[in-house]
This record gives sequence, C-alpha cells and structure tokens, in this order.
Amino acid sequence: MSIAALTCNYMRAQAKAVRIRKGWKKPPEGKLMVNVDASFADGMGSTGVVIRDSSGGFVAALTSFLQSVLDAPMAEAYALKEGLCLVNQIGCTNFILQLNCQEVIDIMKDGGFTASAAAPILEVCYDLIYGGIYPLATIEHCDREANQVAHELARQALEEKVSCIWVDSQPTFITPSIQLSKAH
Repeated sequence: MSIAALTCNYMRAQAKAVRIRKGWKKPPEGKLMVNVDASFADGMGSTGVVIRDSSGGFVAALTSFLQSVLDAPMAEAYALKEGLCLVNQIGCTNFILQLNCQEVIDIMKDGGFTASAAAPILEVCYDLIYGGIYPLATIEHCDREANQVAHELARQALEEKVSCIWVDSQPTFITPSIQLSKAH
C-alpha cells in the first residue's frame, strides 16, 4: 500500500468516531442533583431548575420568566442563581449543580469575573458556591441530553410567560422526560 492510501484510510477511520450518548446520571448517595437551564428569545428569557435525589426521584422544580434579558449567557446566569435560590429554599447544602452553558462554567471556575452584563449575577453565584455557604456543593458542565428536564421547564416558562415553584409534586409536563432519564 502506498503512503497516500494508508493516510486516506487513517483519516476515514478517525472520522467514524462514535459519540456515546451521555444522559442524566444519578448523583452519589446523600447528594442532590440540581440541573439548570435557560431559554432566550426576542429580549426575553426564562429559567428552569429541577432537583432530583440519588434514586432519580423528583424533589423540586422552578420556572421563572424574565421580562427583559440582554442575551442568552445572561439568562444562563439567572438560571444558575435561581438554582442556588431553590436549593436554599429547600434547605439543601450537599449538591451537584449542572448546566450545559460552558461559558458560565468557565467564568465560575475563573473566579466569577466577567465583563459581560451578567457580571453582578455571576458574582453573587460565585460567592454563594465558593464563599463557604455551600462547602459541599460542586458545579459542573453537562451535555444537553442530561439537562433535558431543566430545558423543558425553561421552554415552558418562556412560552407561558410564567414563574412557578413545585416541591415534592412534579409538574405533569416533565413527567415523561423524568421517566426517560431515570431509565438510562
């Protein structure tokens, strides 16, 4: 075989990489999983937060409609803040907070500093997570599939222009997604 043929075969083999689907994963025993997401359209935004326990069971959820938001990263910053407010409301301190906005994750890991319009929101979130209020909490990136329930909550809030909180009893429109994510 010629070098050109070997190179061509190598390139074809590399292009066929298989993407493994990464869905929602249960948190370790004793921790809660907090998934947050945002939606943004036409200067308006919304957030969705869902909290589940180590068996995948529903604990709480929240939607919030944001009348005026500058951009999608600002909506994501609000989603992070709303997630932290909800864990505070239910009295949780040991949790993993996941979102699929890498920009917000990077800002939080770099000290919470940014020159964006979301700076004041992210500063408060950073102080809550890393300032000792939630010493057992961690924040991490997740893929879109893992964040599907929070995404549905945010989408619903934007469509309906409504804010709601559910504790112990989940809204029916997320039941199929919760059941599907528990199966994976």
